[in-house]
Amino acid sequence: MSEATEVAEVAEVAEVESTFPTVMNPTDLAAALGQSQVQETQAGGFSFLKMSFDTGEWACGQDGDDVSDEEIIVNTTTIRHGWILWSGGRPKKILVPFTQSLPPAMAAITNPKGDVDEPMEARGFEAAFADDGEMLSFDTNSYGGRKGIDVLLGKIKAKAAEGGQHLYPKVKLTSDSYVGTGMRAGKTNYNPLFEIVGWCDESGDEEGEAPAKITKAKVKPEEVKEEKAEPVKRQRRQRNATA
Repeated sequence: MSEATEVAEVAEVAEVESTFPTVMNPTDLAAALGQSQVQETQAGGFSFLKMSFDTGEWACGQDGDDVSDEEIIVNTTTIRHGWILWSGGRPKKILVPFTQSLPPAMAAITNPKGDVDEPMEARGFEAAFADDGEMLSFDTNSYGGRKGIDVLLGKIKAKAAEGGQHLYPKVKLTSDSYVGTGMRAGKTNYNPLFEIVGWCDESGDEEGEAPAKITKAKVKPEEVKEEKAEPVKRQRRQRNATA
């Protein structure tokens, strides 16, 4: 490359305008930050649901809120199957709706220790707490977890065969136990158990639930009092729970 060509290329680069705003001094920048119109990103999405195989206790969210025996409404349309591969403490997932065939598994991964991490067949679904509607997501590649969701799906199929619109099970988060063998011989292990306590339609209305009767009574304006509903408070206990 000739010197003239190099100069031409440098000149061409120099003509490109920066897309960044004009640099401010610290005082002006601080003032500008105080006038920022960017809205703070709000927490949202789903809380991940987990169950401890050692205790049978359920937890959700980053704080490990204790949700054992609480009731959730499973969104039947989100039941899924596929594969989960854990490697380096992180999961890789391939999950598709239950209406689709089981997809091919991802390739195994050799971790830094030289061990081969294999994908395992998985199940999952999305749900919401029955009391406050907080959204949940549950995925598992354990045998007991898959079995629990398979049993639940079987009961939903049986319900659908009866006819009707209430095909979204309201379940209590419980567990069953068994004595392990092999490496966990003699130890008590727990599997997820979804105890059906009711059925809802797509609007969340429970089957057999009579609509509330609204009575109109004459009330003097001064007798009207605003009542504030108490927010649902969950017991917060940090857990080392795994699904």
